[in-house]
Amino acid sequence: MELQLQEEGRPVITDFLTWTRENEYSIKESFLWSETETLKMFVHDTGILEVIPKVATDEQIVYSAGIHGNETAPLEILNDIISDIHTGKQPSVHHSLFIFGNPKAMNLGKRFVDENLNRLFARSLEDKPDNYDVRRAKVIIKHLETFYSDDSKKTHYDLHTAIRSSQLEKFAMYPFAPDEEIHMDQLYFLADSGIQAVIFGHSPATTFSYHSKSLFKAKSFTLELGRVKGFGENDRTRFTKIENSLRKILAGDYAPKKSIEGLKTFKIDFEILRTKEDFTFSFSESVPNFTQFEKDQLIATDGEELILAQTSDQRVLFPNTKVKIGERAAVIIGPKRLP
Repeated sequence: MELQLQEEGRPVITDFLTWTRENEYSIKESFLWSETETLKMFVHDTGILEVIPKVATDEQIVYSAGIHGNETAPLEILNDIISDIHTGKQPSVHHSLFIFGNPKAMNLGKRFVDENLNRLFARSLEDKPDNYDVRRAKVIIKHLETFYSDDSKKTHYDLHTAIRSSQLEKFAMYPFAPDEEIHMDQLYFLADSGIQAVIFGHSPATTFSYHSKSLFKAKSFTLELGRVKGFGENDRTRFTKIENSLRKILAGDYAPKKSIEGLKTFKIDFEILRTKEDFTFSFSESVPNFTQFEKDQLIATDGEELILAQTSDQRVLFPNTKVKIGERAAVIIGPKRLP
């Protein structure tokens, strides 16, 4: 097949992640990468791969990684899965889309090039500058919209790793839904895949997972799977459970235990926005995610405003004093009881 593609003037890809990083910018047209007796693999753009089984189910699966370019472990995991689909080692019975988000940021070893790609979804981009990250957002949005069909069962897992340490290493962000519907099958998946906590969103967001959920009614999550490391530096044994689950889902033989034992559940109580140049936290920049506060303990100072913990069981996620004015500097969460 590779010889045929080469003769037709199309790219020969031996490793999808390597090819993606070698082609930071969009390609001119889609092309057929591989065809077997059971499926076809189409490359629609750099970092955009569609797998079409010749006999498909009514489910559509989206796996994305590298929305932040320096979060390499999820990219390596998905790349291995793609390679095994290509060689026939990994069955794939569902119509699937793989997205490697930000190739240029990957090569720079940075979260993003000009602005945070994971703040460019589920919103208008008309007022945004014509930079690399905005162009990538438009490419991803276009291909996601083309991929999803109206009557399918849709699932989207957006895989990340975190900049800072965490008291709970692996956790999921459950995007906001107005009806507050909780999909227990997804909580079973999370618990079975080594996820230790799930945080339920409280309002619309501009993340990729919220985009899928709000616009296409997908069962969609942001999965934080550990710490940021460079390519080739990840201890893949720390990701065995989630990788096995992702593979079994594609193969169509995934049946997790109906249990959420060990899965902690939280809700977002409020977000801290940086509104002043003079913005500081009361704690070290290196404090782990899920650090807990006492009631009325000082969390941050924004100009002259003091921001305090409202209860004794609130915790902090994603604290960052370096965000731009008007952006989120931290998320404060509290325990959530499931119905």
